Amino acid sequence: MPTRVGTWLALLLACQACHHRADPQESRVVPKPVRLHPSVPQSGAFDLASTEAGAVLLVAEGARVRMTVLDLAGKAHETKTLYRKELASDGSADSRVPQSFEIDELVAATLDTRIAVIWIERDRSSTRALGLSGSLSEIAQASLVSIGDVQQPIATPRGNLALSATDGHFVAFTRASATPCVDQTQRDCVGYSFFQFDSGRSRRSGPPLAVPEPCAKNALDFAVSGPRWYYGVCSDSGGRPATTVFTIQNEPSYYARADRVLEGCLPVGAVAIADDWVVAGDCAGARRAVRVRGGDRAPEEVRVDRLDAVCQSGKPLIFQLGVAGLKLPLSARQDRLEAFLPARFSVPGARAVWTGQTLLVAGVVDSQLTLKGYRCDSTLLREVELE
Repeated sequence: MPTRVGTWLALLLACQACHHRADPQESRVVPKPVRLHPSVPQSGAFDLASTEAGAVLLVAEGARVRMTVLDLAGKAHETKTLYRKELASDGSADSRVPQSFEIDELVAATLDTRIAVIWIERDRSSTRALGLSGSLSEIAQASLVSIGDVQQPIATPRGNLALSATDGHFVAFTRASATPCVDQTQRDCVGYSFFQFDSGRSRRSGPPLAVPEPCAKNALDFAVSGPRWYYGVCSDSGGRPATTVFTIQNEPSYYARADRVLEGCLPVGAVAIADDWVVAGDCAGARRAVRVRGGDRAPEEVRVDRLDAVCQSGKPLIFQLGVAGLKLPLSARQDRLEAFLPARFSVPGARAVWTGQTLLVAGVVDSQLTLKGYRCDSTLLREVELE
C-alpha cells in the first residue's frame, strides 16, 4: 500500500465510529435454477465474484471451501476444493472435524487473473478469520493465511468480512477483537481492522477502528471505487442503528471525511457506481439508500424502493420506477449487485454479479444453493438456462 494512503488510513482509523411491476414477458416455461452444491449450512457461507472470463462461486460445505468456475454465460466448467479441515479437536490426524466446527461467513474478490477468499471459522475454543489468495488456476495450492481472532457474537448472516483490491493487491476489512472505546461513555467496542492480503501472508494496516455495540446484521462494508476508498460500519450504541461511512481519497488531492447515514436502518449492501458508492438499508421494512460522493458534497438520498430492470443497447439498466432515483447501467463486469436487484430477480440471501454478458444470482432456496442467470433479449432481461 502506498505510504501516503497508509498514513492517512492510520489517522482516520484512529477516530471513533459514531455514533415489481408485472413482468411484461409473454407466457413461457421458466428455466430451472442450477443447483451446484448439495447444501449450505450457513446462509452467509458463500459468495459470487466476477472474473475476466466469467465468474467464480465460492461455498463452504461442512469443513471444506470449494470454488466453481463459471464462464461469461454462467456455465460451470470446474469445481475444486480450496481448503479442507482435517484435524480432530485433539490434533490427531483421523480426518474428523470438531463437532462444533462451522464456517459462518465467506467473501471473495478478484483482481486480473488472481482471487482472494477469506472466511470466519469457529469451533468451541475460538473464532478466527482465515484466507487464501493466488492465481485462479493455482489458488488450490496456495498457503493458508491466518488473519486474526474475531470477537463473538459476530454479525449475521454477513457483515464481519469485506474484500477489495487496489494498487495490485487485495485489502481485507474485518471484524477483530474487543478493543477499548475512545469515548468513555460508550461500551462494548469491537475493533475493525484493515489488512493488506497477499499470497501467503497478511499485514495489518493502521490501528483498529473502535465500534461501540456493532449492529447484529451486516455491520460492515468496504469498496475501492476509482480514486476513493469507502467503508462503512453500523453501530447500535444510540439505541437505534446508524451507519458511519468513511471516505478517503489520496489523489489528485487528499481528503477524508466521515458521514453518519441511514439512521434507524440496518445496512443490506452497497455498490460502486463510477467513483461513487451507494449504500442501501432496510428501514423498518422500507428500502432506502444514500449516494456517497467525494469532496465536500454530503451524501444524498437515492430512491430504491421500486426498482426494475430493462435492456438498452444489449445491456441491463437497473432503475427506480416512476420518479427520479437510482440508475445503475451495467456494461463492464460488476460485483455486489444483490442489494439493488428488482424483487423479481432476487432470491433469499442473494449474491449477484454481471459478467458483461449474464446477470448471475446465487442464493439459498430450500436449504440448497441455487444459481440463476438472466440475459438481454431486445429490451427485456430474461431468465435463461444455465447448463
